[in-house]
Amino acid sequence: MRISDQGTCLNIQKLTFPDAQVYTDFAKELRKNHSIYLVTYFDLCSSQVAVKIKSSGYLCECSTNANNISGFIGSWRVADQIQIIDFIVTPEFRKLRIGWLLLASLIKEAELIESKLITLEVRASNNPAINLYKNFGFKICGSRKNYYSNKSEDAILMNLDLTS
Repeated sequence: MRISDQGTCLNIQKLTFPDAQVYTDFAKELRKNHSIYLVTYFDLCSSQVAVKIKSSGYLCECSTNANNISGFIGSWRVADQIQIIDFIVTPEFRKLRIGWLLLASLIKEAELIESKLITLEVRASNNPAINLYKNFGFKICGSRKNYYSNKSEDAILMNLDLTS
């Protein structure tokens, strides 16, 4: 993620989670050594999602002529683990494998820095996300009752063991 992406990512987050009590301070996150944020971009001119990925350090972006964000994933590196803290694909780009691309890129980065485990929380009702995680080998390892802001929805805890 580039510093210039902060505003767009914050807007995407607010549109996706309008009832959230707290939003990510992307400027603060980008200054942290343990934060990993990957972003996908699309080209408005072609209306096609570019699939050629260039990975450099902790920046992963589609090869395009524009800086329009179609999704992002954010995580923290803690010891030998990665905790996914943000993962959003804009509605118009869902079901186009953008989420798959972001998650695959994060897993690759985790392997490069020799992480042993990736963990996350997901809404119990978010079946598309749960299925995506399961397709990558994530396992359900627990839950948090009434976790989300309205206190009426549980979080499912999942992890991916990178040592096997």
